[in-house]
Amino acid sequence: MASNSVMSLDTFIRTVTAPPAEFAWAWALERPLSDSLRVSIVPALTGIATALPREDELILWFGAPQTGAQETLGGPSLSSALSDDECVRAMSFRFDADRWAFAAAHAGLRRLLGPMLGCAPRALRFRAGVNGKPCVDDNGRDAAVQFNISHTRGCVSVAVARRAVGIDVERRRELPDLMAVARTAFASEACASLAARPEWGARTALFYRYWTLGEAFIKATGEGIAQDLKSFSFTQEGEPALTRVSAAWGPARRWRFCCQP
Repeated sequence: MASNSVMSLDTFIRTVTAPPAEFAWAWALERPLSDSLRVSIVPALTGIATALPREDELILWFGAPQTGAQETLGGPSLSSALSDDECVRAMSFRFDADRWAFAAAHAGLRRLLGPMLGCAPRALRFRAGVNGKPCVDDNGRDAAVQFNISHTRGCVSVAVARRAVGIDVERRRELPDLMAVARTAFASEACASLAARPEWGARTALFYRYWTLGEAFIKATGEGIAQDLKSFSFTQEGEPALTRVSAAWGPARRWRFCCQP
């Protein structure tokens, strides 16, 4: 990417080492706990790695809005960072905060992948892979790298690895119908552990632990909601891990996770 394009990204994205405190987040990676893993957090969108991640490496990037970015995003700052189709999709959002989130996540992904694949970031092409999960289109083949993005108002994230990976970031908010949502979306074990926590703060934190881990997992597998959110469950405290998973995506030790609820 040309230097003026990097500068245009800097005008609307601020790289952070982790999502701000009001956000919950998690990642999922198809790599057993018994295997070594190096997690690298990208400190800036300039001077980033130009090589594909190693087999034992997970690369993460987090972004937040620059001051005023959500109100002024558009024009050159978009066209220099996104494809024409992405520009159109970004500008279709009604609210500035949603427009920023979409644009920042996709621009950050392009800025990370471009140098790794020896391609100008804006020239990268993507296509739907297995089950519709996006992948880099390398002349009709899948590139030797996998990725996932997540965006919400005020925070975006990207994960890049050589194996199946998923990431999720969510802004925490009060949920009056928390248990109703849980009974719809979570396994019975998760619902039981939530109901057993009478203190509202602890129950909300556990809810977001399950929510972000589940989202990251179904994004990593590429199945999405078709995976049946009740077909797996997670530990309720400590280092996150699957306690149960369907045979199609097992065994549980096949996956590793990290979360900040």
